[in-house]
Amino acid sequence: MSKKKKQTSAAGMYTLCITIGVIVGIGLAPVMDNFVLMVIIGALAGTIAAYLINKKTPKTGHKHHH
Repeated sequence: MSKKKKQTSAAGMYTLCITIGVIVGIGLAPVMDNFVLMVIIGALAGTIAAYLINKKTPKTGHKHHH
């Protein structure tokens, strides 16, 4: 996978996870009585999830050019 493709994939994963986190935060806001806090917590959880998913992705097939 090219470096540009990998960066695009990582950015897409962050976007997806943060969006899901925000949606979950919006869904939980009425339960917790704090809309802004739940949206922020959801976005942070999404960011952490995306980081962990990207970190766990195996880095196989790298060819080093000297």
